[in-house]
Amino acid sequence: MTYTLIRQYLLIQLIIIPMTLSLCNQKFCDYCSKKLKGQYIIHKNNNYHNICYDKHIQIYCDQCGLKIEGSYNSSKGNQYHKLCYQKYIQKRCAECGDLISGIYNIDNGKEYHEICYTNFILPKCDVCSLPVDDIYIKDYWKNFYHEYHINTMPNCDNCSRLISKALTGGGYSVNSQRYICNICKPDVIIKDIDVQPNLMEVLIILNSVGIKNIPSKIPITLIDSRDELIRLSGNKSGNIQGYTNYVATTVSGKIIKQEYHIYVLSNLHRIIFNAVLAHELLHVYLFQNQLTDLASDIREGFCNLGSNLIYEHYNTELSKYRILNMNESQDPDYGLGYRRMKKLLDREGWKRLLSRLYKM
Repeated sequence: MTYTLIRQYLLIQLIIIPMTLSLCNQKFCDYCSKKLKGQYIIHKNNNYHNICYDKHIQIYCDQCGLKIEGSYNSSKGNQYHKLCYQKYIQKRCAECGDLISGIYNIDNGKEYHEICYTNFILPKCDVCSLPVDDIYIKDYWKNFYHEYHINTMPNCDNCSRLISKALTGGGYSVNSQRYICNICKPDVIIKDIDVQPNLMEVLIILNSVGIKNIPSKIPITLIDSRDELIRLSGNKSGNIQGYTNYVATTVSGKIIKQEYHIYVLSNLHRIIFNAVLAHELLHVYLFQNQLTDLASDIREGFCNLGSNLIYEHYNTELSKYRILNMNESQDPDYGLGYRRMKKLLDREGWKRLLSRLYKM
């Protein structure tokens, strides 16, 4: 290669190399791909024309509509200034109104701090006043309490309320076996002098449906202990409340004398006492009419109609509760037998039912 050719080659290289360097350093907008001239914006390692960035890349607050500079909050695909997010978007406790961060509780579509939910929203136990956040009991009387209280407190023998200072104002025990709450206490039957007036009242109610000629001078004894009542009756049922002892004197196979003695638990609420008494008086009715061969479910079911008659007569909340218990009982005689006889009574009435007993 001659000296002239070498000189020409070098001149060409001196021209091409700066042009190549210039082209390599040329930057392009990462949005429109056009050349960048003068000042431009770098965002997340990308380069943009100012106008491309403002129109297409710049983040605007979805609350106030103004530009967002620096850090921001995102929620459900939207972006917010930190202040706008805290003021308008971030969850607030529906109880105290303060911002919620971290774990929270939702109740009926509202959000609460855990502590606010526990202290102000969770229902409180009617026995101990502490929040109830586990298994609970809601009784017939709309009392609401922790389940574990039923293992530490007795139930009233009449209304089944838990006996406590908060629910019943306390109560008392009968022979340390049965318990009576102070709500029922004013109406319980504990004196022999109270028995006869209630007997007369029950006889009048039974007479109103055609059950007549039941003796009005039947001895009635109050018994404190359910165990003693079970012993007297020979009945193994643990929930027994009354018993009728019957003795018939016969001559040549003919009954010439009938004697009755009714035993009823003491400390029963007057309405329950009368319902038990009505049940036992229907046993007397069956004995008087020689209806002693009835199946046990028919016999006890029929006598429970007497209890139901008393409860319907008074129609108090306690009456409704006791009827509910009878309707839910699965005892083959006092529950299933009662409901069978009640259907028959509702269909045919007392007069036809009393006649039908002789054919059962």
